[in-house]
Amino acid sequence: MSQKTAQNSPPLDAIAVASSSTEDMLVDRQAVFRRLLGYFHRGRLAAGIFFGICAGLFNAVFLLVLKSIFTIVLPSAEGDLGETQNEYRPFEDLPISTDFVIKKPELAPGYEWVFVAIVCLSIPALLLLRGVFQFLHNYCMMWLNMRVLHRLREECFTSLINQSLSFFTRVKQGELIQTVANQTRTSADAGSQLLSAFIQHPIAIVSIIVMVILMDPLYALGALVVFPLCILPVALISRKVRKAGGKEEQESESLLVTLHETFGGIRLVKAMGQEKFQTDRFNQGSLRIVKFIMRWRKAMEISSPLVEIVGSLGISIGMVYAWLTEMHPGTFMTLNLALISIYPHAKTLSRIQVQVQKCYVAAARVFGYIDAQSEVSDAPKAKLLEKAKGDIQLDNVSFSYLIDAERSKAALHDVSICFEAGKRYALVGKSGSGKSTILSLILRFYDPNEGSIKLDGHDLTQLRQNSLRNQISLVSQDTFLFHDTVANNLRYGNPQATQHEIEQAAQLAHADEFIHELEDRYETMLGDKGCNLSGGQQQRLSIARAILRNAPILLLDEATSALDSQSEKFIQAAIEELSEGKTVIAIAHRLSTILDSDEIIVLDDGRVVDQGPHTELLARCETYQHLYQLQYQDPS
Repeated sequence: MSQKTAQNSPPLDAIAVASSSTEDMLVDRQAVFRRLLGYFHRGRLAAGIFFGICAGLFNAVFLLVLKSIFTIVLPSAEGDLGETQNEYRPFEDLPISTDFVIKKPELAPGYEWVFVAIVCLSIPALLLLRGVFQFLHNYCMMWLNMRVLHRLREECFTSLINQSLSFFTRVKQGELIQTVANQTRTSADAGSQLLSAFIQHPIAIVSIIVMVILMDPLYALGALVVFPLCILPVALISRKVRKAGGKEEQESESLLVTLHETFGGIRLVKAMGQEKFQTDRFNQGSLRIVKFIMRWRKAMEISSPLVEIVGSLGISIGMVYAWLTEMHPGTFMTLNLALISIYPHAKTLSRIQVQVQKCYVAAARVFGYIDAQSEVSDAPKAKLLEKAKGDIQLDNVSFSYLIDAERSKAALHDVSICFEAGKRYALVGKSGSGKSTILSLILRFYDPNEGSIKLDGHDLTQLRQNSLRNQISLVSQDTFLFHDTVANNLRYGNPQATQHEIEQAAQLAHADEFIHELEDRYETMLGDKGCNLSGGQQQRLSIARAILRNAPILLLDEATSALDSQSEKFIQAAIEELSEGKTVIAIAHRLSTILDSDEIIVLDDGRVVDQGPHTELLARCETYQHLYQLQYQDPS
């Protein structure tokens, strides 16, 4: 496969990513995460890291405060500290701040509880302060999440919409919707959650363990032996999670494809009575997704009880150790609370592997589409075409449609045609002869494999695509109307058009009459793809949109195919006015609509057989004679 083909190919399916080797995953994953990290705003990320560190370190501060409170509140082996002591040294057994003293104020008899209450109120005060830091950290990460999500969607959608038509023929639209809508969110969500987890939880765990070491090194040693055992189950299930996560992403894409095809082709589904078939197809896809979700969720949930079991084993051993060493109750409670407080952080970290796998699979797909290079792109020094005259020259053009990486289908063979500005041309021939392909090449939806196409002497590959297409109006047999108002649908051809210009274009296309019969006239909201209009009405709006565009080149691909005879007569009159001074290239299977063209080009099997006026072709061209006889032969 050539380098160009490889660049234009869609990225690997999620299932292929999930099944890759561990070594490949590590290399690719690091590159993906480094790139994803580049989407985070540095200043807000630094603030989020700072507040996360503060929230994590507060776990150690909280333990010190608890030890102080337990020293004051809990009785020691010598008796009731609340009644016999006036000074407390909570850290005298620690290698830090050994001179720190809490002095009991002089209080009237019976009011010693006031001192204890004030000391205990430091707990909610500290939790409030930690909550502030936690909120600021979460807010910064949420802000980053939304910004990253917006950038990923913007870049992914921009890249996709600028791909050539051949790209969209090789990729299912449901997969693209899944990538832009869901996988960008998965990437942003998982990315911000991973950052938050890697910032806050390790710092909290380390700070707690440091405090445990300072309080009792031997006790801490036992905790450090037990803690790595919590990570072992996660390592064992990581590959299963990765495979299930990748398959879930693939099935989600297939489900969206089913939804898109079902709703897009609902008329066909109902006409063929295939509601049950589509329902079964959807349900089967949904059940497969549920199965894969259950696989990785089951693996994820198994890790939590395993961590709890191992952690409880450590606490049990610690209690035996405390009994053997006759540990102070306050110290014992502080140590156990410290180990228990490690659990939620360890539990969150135990689930990070799931987030890592889902983030990698989703981000790799998103970045793959962002990096996909279009097969049709502007040259580095492409020219801006302000106003074209309309001279179009095809010189020895050959073109084949790409079916896949190894197969193609020839559509045009060595075609040379000259379209002079201001004249009307028609392309005729049987289906598959290359008529629509010529229009697609003029619009530069594709580039020819051989030969060149020029507009006013400029090679199309040397013109900016937008400036080229601004010179062309297209009316296709496949009409498309947006779920928007009539006026906005017409204005799509010319966003700067005034209401007067819109109505004038509608009148020329003989659409004004039925528009005024609609409830809100030009502000009537059309259904999806204009489903609340007849086929002829949709076609007339499409023609009005082309009239409003008022480009020097007009391409008509079966423009009157959906119209009745009366409407066709009106449209032909409107096209006559619209065509004045323009280069018109029309495709029509009904020869009656193009008999008065200046020249008719006859195509057969991707080659130009003959061209000339109708009368000359009818006299000399067998292919044209055959087409004419098929439509005008005597029924008797």
